[in-house]
Amino acid sequence: MLVKMNSAIVFSLEPTVVEIEILHKNGFPGFEIVGLPDASVKEAKERVIEAIKHIGIDFSLRRIVCNLAPADIKKTGTYLDLPLAVGVLISSGFINPVINLSDTIIVGELGFNGVIRQLKGVLVIALECVKKGFKNIIFPYSNLDEVSVVKDVNLYPVKELSEVIDVIEGRAVPTVYEYNFRPEIESSLDFSEVKGQSFAKRGLEIAAAGFHNVLMIGSPGVGKSMLAKRLVSIMPPITFEESIETTKIYSIAKGKINYEGGLVNKRPFRAPHHTSSDVSITGGGTIPSPGEISLAHNGILFMDEFPEFKRSVFEVLREPLEERKVTVSRSQGCVTFPANFLFVAAMNPCYCGYLWHPVKSCSCTPTKVKQYYKKISGPILDRIDIHIKMSEIEYEDVNSKQETSKEIRKRVLKAFNTQMSRQKKYNSMLDNNEVNKFCQIPQKIVPLLRKLIDKWGISMRNYYKLLKISRTIADLNGDNDIMEQHILEAVQYRNNFDKYN
Repeated sequence: MLVKMNSAIVFSLEPTVVEIEILHKNGFPGFEIVGLPDASVKEAKERVIEAIKHIGIDFSLRRIVCNLAPADIKKTGTYLDLPLAVGVLISSGFINPVINLSDTIIVGELGFNGVIRQLKGVLVIALECVKKGFKNIIFPYSNLDEVSVVKDVNLYPVKELSEVIDVIEGRAVPTVYEYNFRPEIESSLDFSEVKGQSFAKRGLEIAAAGFHNVLMIGSPGVGKSMLAKRLVSIMPPITFEESIETTKIYSIAKGKINYEGGLVNKRPFRAPHHTSSDVSITGGGTIPSPGEISLAHNGILFMDEFPEFKRSVFEVLREPLEERKVTVSRSQGCVTFPANFLFVAAMNPCYCGYLWHPVKSCSCTPTKVKQYYKKISGPILDRIDIHIKMSEIEYEDVNSKQETSKEIRKRVLKAFNTQMSRQKKYNSMLDNNEVNKFCQIPQKIVPLLRKLIDKWGISMRNYYKLLKISRTIADLNGDNDIMEQHILEAVQYRNNFDKYN
């Protein structure tokens, strides 16, 4: 008896629906799988046979041939264990299907005892299931938290093979599970813990409100890392749509990172070490997996000791910082990962760190200082919107009351809501045509802009960045139009370090 059913595999972030054909034939007993399976799929036959025997079915192996279509795509992972077991049982006559198999996707990894184990990327498969018009999805119960957000499909979470038989024979009903999405807002880290640095805090407030990339430069101990780690506490809460996008990435990367499952309900904060390779930053591998820039999607990518990263890491950041995505090409395929992150970098002003210190003397020669800055390429600096020069705090700041993250977040949220109602995106994500539309400059401040352009010699990219930052400052201040004070404040956060390059 020929049995057909549907399953799916995930190659990086790309799901592929797999049609499984199972046929019993005359001949020597055996279990053959064709259709370009890899080792993990070929080993499924042992798990299938032992799982069937464990649930008490007297199964004697005959000649079984399974075809996985499309046959020209390599099948990887353990997604096909469960549908293979169900197909073998149906074709052997042990179970009589009532559910419509042509409308059903089945995925799951089997243990010898019939237990169905958690899989990576089931949320991606479930979303593809809806997109392709399937009505039912049978999947591991341990993946319920993330899959439960998917609508317009019947969910059948199962813990063991015997439960799957109940679903196939119509003795089970779909699970109705309303996921109550609650973004995490409160943080154990607060801006009030950082003394002084009002200029830097204001710069980070602008960055959080408009999703502008930031570079902080200052002596050791001035609070660069402390501020970066607290930036999440003033950012707008992650939206439901952003949570879905981020969870898809984390579900695929499970095992590579500490991810317990369910929806990601707060903005990611990734801080790779400066010894990280370019592949670990962008993603890659034989089967491409997300790198740090994708794991930071909708959150923050923080690079401390920025000049100490390898030059190759800087260069691979160019396109993601501009395009907000990264494409990884390997022999098995080409995958595009989302990489819409807020980039935050921190560095010392020189090798010894005390070039700008008011008391400690710098031991670096002018040549060494220039060498230090030349580690960072001009194109990377050009892609960073806000440059913050941080100085030592005064004694009066030590015991002074500092503004809390909650107070700053109120202004950020107000500016965020203004942007969403006006243009449906952050100011930093506006293209040039949108900048001309939403960041119009009154005629009376055109001479000021002309003087600034002539003085700084800024590129067209930097000119548009200046307008975007000014627009964000105006939104924070509750102003409809960009005014002279917004331009002047924005200029303070542009590159003041050209003389070292």
